[in-house]
Amino acid sequence: MKTVNSHIPSIFNDVVGPVMRGPSSSHSAAALRIGLICRELMQGTPGRVVVSYDTRDALATTHESQGSDMGMKGGLLGFEPDDVHLLDPDPYLEEAGIDLSFRVTDTGYDLPNLYLVHLQKGDLKMEVAALSTGGGMIEIIRINNAQLSIKGDRKEELWFSATGELILQGPPPEGAVKRVISPLLPTGSRDPVEVPFSNCRQMMQYNSKRDLSAWELAAVYESMRGGVEAEEVFHKMQELCRVMRGAIDTGLKGTRFKDRILGAQSAGYLKRLKAGGLAGGEAVHNITLYVSAIMEVKSSMGTIVAAPTAGSCGTFPGAVIGVADSLGLDEEQVVKALLAGSLTGLFIATASTFSAEIGGCQAECGSGSGMAAAAIAWMLGGSVEQCMAASSLALQNSLGMICDPIAARVEAPCLGRNISSAVNALISANIALAGYDHLIPLDEVIETMDRVGRSLPRELRCTALGGLAITPAAKKIERSLKSQKSKGRC
Repeated sequence: MKTVNSHIPSIFNDVVGPVMRGPSSSHSAAALRIGLICRELMQGTPGRVVVSYDTRDALATTHESQGSDMGMKGGLLGFEPDDVHLLDPDPYLEEAGIDLSFRVTDTGYDLPNLYLVHLQKGDLKMEVAALSTGGGMIEIIRINNAQLSIKGDRKEELWFSATGELILQGPPPEGAVKRVISPLLPTGSRDPVEVPFSNCRQMMQYNSKRDLSAWELAAVYESMRGGVEAEEVFHKMQELCRVMRGAIDTGLKGTRFKDRILGAQSAGYLKRLKAGGLAGGEAVHNITLYVSAIMEVKSSMGTIVAAPTAGSCGTFPGAVIGVADSLGLDEEQVVKALLAGSLTGLFIATASTFSAEIGGCQAECGSGSGMAAAAIAWMLGGSVEQCMAASSLALQNSLGMICDPIAARVEAPCLGRNISSAVNALISANIALAGYDHLIPLDEVIETMDRVGRSLPRELRCTALGGLAITPAAKKIERSLKSQKSKGRC
């Protein structure tokens, strides 16, 4: 069976990655990618840039605190998502002569995560409408008055008339100017793109006579999707695994960063653990420490892997590597487990979203938990059916999880929800292997998750306008952070 589509998810585009710095992949990495495309449209450093966020969108209240502004600056400067200069890009903007401003206004659009970018360099003017679609993925939906779809997965050649209009049909007229947009994503797309399956049911049918393991199915999918050998798929995940492990090691040593709510929480946990004052087995303790360490590296602007997002970057890697270490597994087994868990991410990316602005925290931490459950089940010797049952259970347990970041920061309650989601993955894997009946097929749970997420009130979808974010204690924290920033302490 083959599924053919114009755009289908890739493990390394949509599910695990990018390697990045910043609080949020939907904000920081996506904005950077949009900025990179704007830079190419202007053939290098742009002159004057105005970025507009819609008053009805979550970006209206979170663009500064969650890294949209920072990411846009980095993209316009040509930085990569993990560039250390993202910690303070403003001096480089000034040096490059880029006049950049941000505003919140009625853009005329009613779309989540919209960036409306006005560019001007001399007599050349351009307007770009782009969306962040979750996990660092983007889509350019309009340039000037022309509607189109550019997702950064292939080389694009665009022709503009002398008056700046985009020419979509027919040969370019005399005097037309070509702009080339380079691929941004790790895995390119071909025409047509083919994959062996696009949901869990199709995967089971595909595997009925092949008897492949979960990680092998993921490798087959990505190999066909990207036109590469399965060995290359393994090595790509191995590279990401090493970045994840590096974040854990860095975080456990302790992190420092002025502009954040929480300090290094994992140090206190480790101290209490060594003193014998905590309950739980080695796997639970590893998970708690590893998830915390990764999240603390993220909040201190260190390098992490968005898996599937930056806001949920601790759940999947922390759970998988934490359990693997408790079982004494080597790197090869961890890489295979990450691939096995990525299958669930592929199905979510196909039928739903990783964006909290669309689906709440269930779309981020919930998705990470479902991915981790499948990976843990595989490490414990589970069949493909048991891995998918574990994912179903983990996602069922995550339904309705809201996104209500305190002070509009991706720190709290994000840390606790990443830890609890990772432990949920472990429990879900255990009970799936013990024969607990998950009842609802994974595909139906994903469809339900999408429906539930989209029915959540706007205030509970990453706007910082509801939930814990509007409690008196949270508002006090928010005022304190604003006061520190105005005094130049951050």
